[in-house]
Amino acid sequence: MEKGTTKSGFEFEIDESVFDDWDLLERLNAIDKGNTAIVVDVATDILGQEQLDRLKDHLRSDTGKLTITAMTDAIGEIFEACAAKNS
Repeated sequence: MEKGTTKSGFEFEIDESVFDDWDLLERLNAIDKGNTAIVVDVATDILGQEQLDRLKDHLRSDTGKLTITAMTDAIGEIFEACAAKNS
Protein backbone atom coordinates (compact mmCIF):
# COMPACT_ATOMS: atom_id res chain seq x y z
CA MET A 1 0.00 0.00 0.00
CA GLU A 2 1.14 3.49 -0.84
CA LYS A 3 0.22 6.07 1.78
CA GLY A 4 0.56 9.80 1.57
CA THR A 5 -0.90 13.20 2.31
CA THR A 6 -1.68 15.95 -0.16
CA LYS A 7 -0.72 19.59 0.43
CA SER A 8 -4.31 20.26 1.52
CA GLY A 9 -4.02 17.57 4.21
CA PHE A 10 -5.96 14.73 2.57
CA GLU A 11 -4.57 11.38 3.65
CA PHE A 12 -4.75 8.65 1.01
CA GLU A 13 -3.89 5.00 0.65
CA ILE A 14 -3.43 3.37 -2.75
CA ASP A 15 -3.01 -0.31 -3.52
CA GLU A 16 -0.06 -0.43 -5.96
CA SER A 17 -1.79 -3.13 -7.98
CA VAL A 18 -4.21 -0.53 -9.40
CA PHE A 19 -1.39 0.68 -11.63
CA ASP A 20 -0.94 -2.78 -13.20
CA ASP A 21 -4.07 -2.34 -15.30
CA TRP A 22 -4.20 -2.09 -19.07
CA ASP A 23 -7.54 -0.26 -19.02
CA LEU A 24 -6.05 2.39 -16.74
CA LEU A 25 -3.11 2.76 -19.12
CA GLU A 26 -5.51 3.28 -22.03
CA ARG A 27 -7.39 5.96 -20.06
CA LEU A 28 -4.13 7.72 -19.18
CA ASN A 29 -3.18 7.61 -22.86
CA ALA A 30 -6.55 9.17 -23.75
CA ILE A 31 -5.84 12.00 -21.29
CA ASP A 32 -2.44 12.57 -22.93
CA LYS A 33 -4.24 12.81 -26.28
CA GLY A 34 -6.53 15.54 -24.97
CA ASN A 35 -9.54 13.70 -23.54
CA THR A 36 -9.28 15.40 -20.15
CA ALA A 37 -12.82 14.45 -19.10
CA ILE A 38 -11.65 10.88 -18.58
CA VAL A 39 -9.65 12.01 -15.53
CA VAL A 40 -12.86 11.35 -13.56
CA ASP A 41 -12.63 7.65 -14.44
CA VAL A 42 -8.91 7.59 -13.66
CA ALA A 43 -9.52 9.13 -10.23
CA THR A 44 -12.09 6.45 -9.46
CA ASP A 45 -9.74 3.72 -10.70
CA ILE A 46 -6.89 4.90 -8.51
CA LEU A 47 -8.71 5.96 -5.36
CA GLY A 48 -11.84 3.83 -5.41
CA GLN A 49 -15.26 5.39 -4.94
CA GLU A 50 -15.20 5.66 -1.13
CA GLN A 51 -11.84 7.40 -0.99
CA LEU A 52 -12.76 9.63 -3.94
CA ASP A 53 -15.92 10.73 -2.12
CA ARG A 54 -13.82 11.56 0.95
CA LEU A 55 -11.45 13.62 -1.21
CA LYS A 56 -14.36 15.52 -2.75
CA ASP A 57 -15.78 16.30 0.69
CA HIS A 58 -12.32 17.34 1.89
CA LEU A 59 -11.90 19.80 -0.99
CA ARG A 60 -15.36 21.38 -0.96
CA SER A 61 -15.40 25.06 -0.11
CA ASP A 62 -17.51 26.52 2.67
CA THR A 63 -20.18 27.23 0.07
CA GLY A 64 -20.22 23.58 -0.99
CA LYS A 65 -18.51 24.17 -4.32
CA LEU A 66 -15.93 21.66 -5.52
CA THR A 67 -13.68 23.23 -8.12
CA ILE A 68 -12.13 21.38 -11.02
CA THR A 69 -8.81 22.98 -10.16
CA ALA A 70 -8.83 21.67 -6.60
CA MET A 71 -9.69 18.14 -7.74
CA THR A 72 -7.20 17.97 -10.58
CA ASP A 73 -4.43 19.40 -8.39
CA ALA A 74 -5.11 16.85 -5.63
CA ILE A 75 -5.37 13.94 -8.06
CA GLY A 76 -2.16 15.06 -9.73
CA GLU A 77 -0.38 15.17 -6.36
CA ILE A 78 -1.60 11.70 -5.48
CA PHE A 79 -0.59 10.27 -8.83
CA GLU A 80 2.84 11.91 -8.71
CA ALA A 81 3.45 10.66 -5.16
CA CYS A 82 2.64 7.10 -6.20
CA ALA A 83 4.70 7.34 -9.37
CA ALA A 84 7.71 8.67 -7.46
CA LYS A 85 7.57 5.78 -4.98
CA ASN A 86 7.29 3.23 -7.80
CA SER A 87 10.08 4.56 -10.02
